[in-house]
Amino acid sequence: MNIKRAFISVHNKSGVEKIAGYLASNGVEIVATDHTAEYLIDHGINAIKVADYTGFPSIFDGRLKAIHPRIIGGILAIQDLPSHMTEMKEHSILPFDIIVLNLKPFESAVKKSPDELNLSKEIDVSGPALLMAGAKNHRDIVVISDPTDYDEVIESLEECGDVLLLKRRRYALKAIYAAMLYNSSIHKALSQIFASEKYDYTVMEYVMQLLYGDNPSQKAYLLKLSKEPGLLDEVQIGNPAVGLKKSQLRNMNVFMELYYYSDNISVFLDKGKITKVFAGKLRDGYSEGGPDTMFASTFAIDGDTIKKLHEDGVEAFGGVFDRDAILAARERDIMILTAPAHEAVSLSEETYSGFGNYFVRELSYKMKDYDLENDDKLALFCSRVNRANNLSIFREGESALLKSGLSYSELMNYDFENHDLQDSVMASDNDLTDEVLARLKAAGVRRMILPGTRRTYSHKSVLVLGIDFTRLNN
Repeated sequence: MNIKRAFISVHNKSGVEKIAGYLASNGVEIVATDHTAEYLIDHGINAIKVADYTGFPSIFDGRLKAIHPRIIGGILAIQDLPSHMTEMKEHSILPFDIIVLNLKPFESAVKKSPDELNLSKEIDVSGPALLMAGAKNHRDIVVISDPTDYDEVIESLEECGDVLLLKRRRYALKAIYAAMLYNSSIHKALSQIFASEKYDYTVMEYVMQLLYGDNPSQKAYLLKLSKEPGLLDEVQIGNPAVGLKKSQLRNMNVFMELYYYSDNISVFLDKGKITKVFAGKLRDGYSEGGPDTMFASTFAIDGDTIKKLHEDGVEAFGGVFDRDAILAARERDIMILTAPAHEAVSLSEETYSGFGNYFVRELSYKMKDYDLENDDKLALFCSRVNRANNLSIFREGESALLKSGLSYSELMNYDFENHDLQDSVMASDNDLTDEVLARLKAAGVRRMILPGTRRTYSHKSVLVLGIDFTRLNN
């Protein structure tokens, strides 16, 4: 095995005994910072503490310990460059071959005590520096900053006694990214204390290239806010060769928010709008297809359903699929997006909406668990996740009318006479006039759920929630 010497310093010690134990069992000398060395020794793994290795004590209350020529020099030196090897020999520096290092999240220090003196003490100087040194010299050093990579490293060493350059590059990029996130969190915290106008960073992770954006002439890429959970986090692309479009992501995001609130649904979506909902499986014979449409369900979608709906114009599918459905999607080049188990779906703490190269950041809105009948809940949920100025009307677990993105005038003057709304319930994200409420009641709507943010209602059939019902941007 080409790995002879390792440096280990980890805040997150999950699984470190596995990779350290593997290295030690193969004769690798391990140098570690104090707490990590003690942890490894407690697990029966030999480790040399930094001060014992360098012969130089930790000073300045621990501010200076790992930044020493015998540590960082052994990481930075190019091992096949004669001049570097000569200088290493002159200064008694031995090369390291692997670094296992992760950082204590700076946010934890901010939560503990967000004052200048405490935060200054908590800034880790050596950790980011060693990560960057390892990344800089990744051809000689394997730098591991992510505990989820431990098994892959061990597997690679088992197979060929080394880590291939392609993987070394990937690990190096991860290390640079980890250092960048750490430094940005420090800058954010201190900028808020120092009252700087540039006090925040929004770091985006590249996820994938999309087939195209709003139209086929546009290149588009999917990005994600780092560290923030999102509705699409656990969604899997079942047929990646087809290519993913922006409209399909928008549809799936809307479905996932509805799924967050109700886990027994089948839904048709079009350009980020919910067009039909069933509180259960898809009704036999029903179809609603067209460009940019998606059918999504929390019930297993079978192959026949995919074939039939695709023939009717449904472009993509989301939710849960059986084996025949997956085969049908691959045979016909249909995009399918697989939803996770309900408990894995989470709303982010913050919501971003964009225009041009500007973003608006808002705290996410999460609805309460209201004690309502099923139709009331479905109407409320659809009104929440659909576009602004909407009408969501349900009867017996099925949407009777879903209208969204209306102008205020269209909302106030909508003609309900052409719809069978007898014994239904309605929710809207906007306050309605008494005249509109009277027409809804005349059309057969028995209960109307409204936000009640700008007015009060005297109608007995109106349920006022007393909440600001502004929708999330889709």
